[in-house]
Amino acid sequence: MATEPQQHRVILHLHHGATERALIRAAAELAQMLGVALHGVFLEDEALSELAELPFIREFRLGTSAWQKLDRQKLVEEQHVAAAEARRLLDEVATALGVTQLFEMVSGDPALFLAAASHAGDIIVVAQPRLPAERLVHATARWLEAAHGCGASVMLVPQALARRAGSVAAVICAESDPALAIAARIAAAAGESLLLLIWGTAELAKAAVEQARSTGLASRRIATRSIRGVAPEDVLQGLGASSERLVVLARGACGADDAAISAHIAASRGVPVLVVETGLST
Repeated sequence: MATEPQQHRVILHLHHGATERALIRAAAELAQMLGVALHGVFLEDEALSELAELPFIREFRLGTSAWQKLDRQKLVEEQHVAAAEARRLLDEVATALGVTQLFEMVSGDPALFLAAASHAGDIIVVAQPRLPAERLVHATARWLEAAHGCGASVMLVPQALARRAGSVAAVICAESDPALAIAARIAAAAGESLLLLIWGTAELAKAAVEQARSTGLASRRIATRSIRGVAPEDVLQGLGASSERLVVLARGACGADDAAISAHIAASRGVPVLVVETGLST
C-alpha cells in the first residue's frame, strides 16, 4: 500500500524561562520561507518538580525573608502558565506571518519524543542557552543532545540577534553539499543575496554558483569567497565584515561536534546557524 509523503515541519523547542518572541519569530520566518508548518513543542521539565521532593532543597522568598521548602504544585502551575504564554505567542507570530502552526506540551525524555515525532526533512529550532550553566539544566541539555543526535536538521538561535535581515551564508565543500540548495532556497524566498564560502577549487565555486542560479537566484545576488579550511575560525574569517542573517552548513562539515561548532559560530556572529542533514529535501 502506498503511503503519503511526510509533511516537513519546523519543530520549535520551548520551555519554562526561554519563551521569547525573537526565537519564535525566527522559527516562524524559517517555516514561512520554506513553506512548511511550525510545530511548537513545550517541554515540561519534570526534574523541577522532583526537586521539591528533596529535603535539602530550599528557596529564599523575598516576601517573608525566609528559606522555605519548594512547593511542587506551584512549580507545576508555573510551567503550565509558561506553556500557555508560549502558545499565545506562537499563535500570534504564526498568524501574523501566515504560517500553519500547532502546539504540543510534552514531558519525559526529549530523545524519545524526537525519535518518534521527527522525520527526515524536519528542522529543529533550539535557543542557544544564555549562560554556559544553562546547558547543564536537565531539560535543555537533553533536548540539545537529542536534537543533534536525531536525523533532523538543527537551527541554533542566539539569545540576542545581531540582525534579522541580510545575506544567507553557506559553507560549501562539494558540488553535492546539502547546505547549498537549502541556503539558496532560503535566500530566494527572503529576497536576500547568497554568500558562498567555498572550501575547494575554482571549479567548485563555478559549479556552486550555477546550482544556486538554478533555484531562481540572479547572478548579481550570488557572491563567493574562498576559505582556507572548514574549522569554525576559518568560517568566521571568511564571513569577515559581511552582514549575514543566517549561516548554513552541512552536518559534519566543520568537524564532528556540530553542537559545539554551531554554538561557537552563533555566539560569535549573533545570527542563527542551520546545520543541515544530508537528506534534507528542498
